[in-house]
Amino acid sequence: MYIVLPAIIVNILAIIVLTIGLLYNFKEPKNKAIFGYWVVGSMILYILFLSIAFVFGVFVKHNLYSIILLLCVVSPFAIGKFVKYETLKKYTAAQIICFVVSLAVLLLKF
Repeated sequence: MYIVLPAIIVNILAIIVLTIGLLYNFKEPKNKAIFGYWVVGSMILYILFLSIAFVFGVFVKHNLYSIILLLCVVSPFAIGKFVKYETLKKYTAAQIICFVVSLAVLLLKF
């Protein structure tokens, strides 16, 4: 549980950051840039901690539900491949859904 708790916290942080970006319309470029740093930081932490939780779940707990976590780790790269500026809000919503799914797996199976 000590390995999974930081993954849960980072996952919640990433959901909050992406939801703010989805709902708030930034007017000043400086604020948008600062928010971009928050998004990048939360995504890197999300990928790192979820990868650790995946390895822990598969190799230590022998939990096959952890494969869902691997799919959620890969999802930012897959979604980023298809996103364009015009469809950014749709793909951000899809990313939030992936984050919620990974959070549910972490809370239910660990």
